[in-house]
Amino acid sequence: MKIFALSAALMLAPITAAAQTTAAASPASAPAAAPDPARLSAATRLMDTLMPPASRAQMMDQMMGPMLANLRQGMTQNPQFAAEMAKNPKVKAAFDRFMDSQFRRSMDMVRTSLPGMFDAMARAYARRFDVAQLEELQRFFATPTGQAYMQAAMTIMSDPDVAAVQRNMMVEAMSRVQADTAAFAKEVAAIQQSEKK
Repeated sequence: MKIFALSAALMLAPITAAAQTTAAASPASAPAAAPDPARLSAATRLMDTLMPPASRAQMMDQMMGPMLANLRQGMTQNPQFAAEMAKNPKVKAAFDRFMDSQFRRSMDMVRTSLPGMFDAMARAYARRFDVAQLEELQRFFATPTGQAYMQAAMTIMSDPDVAAVQRNMMVEAMSRVQADTAAFAKEVAAIQQSEKK
């Protein structure tokens, strides 16, 4: 079961990393050039149109929820893990607690990171688009079609076709991680054994 626990942690790492993304750059990163103030102002207005501050948390929930649900379902479709849970109800209960905890933590991190994330996104847009382009984007996203696009974009991850591909990827990735983890554990054990001699 140690392999399953480590595999689950490794499988959750990309989601957790995505949830932890904030405006702060890593210490090793070179500082980015400050964007032009006029472009930054236009980009900030665009961010407010794309995802109005009052509904950002709800929109992020709509986007992250299906991703985490797919992760959970993908893990349960792994044959070895599914057999282990079927054999021992305590394993399933532990898995459910683990996933519920990861879901809550990921969502809390996303919500906490929202202000910094949107500030960072405004700066990123300001570096990539000039004022005229940003205003054109804003005009589009202020239209009914632009608003419909943004609402639909938040739910794309829950589309049955997208969800199915994600689950298949998860099953394949989990099988690979389990095999790689087992090989790594053997390698570490061999190193430890050789150092005892």
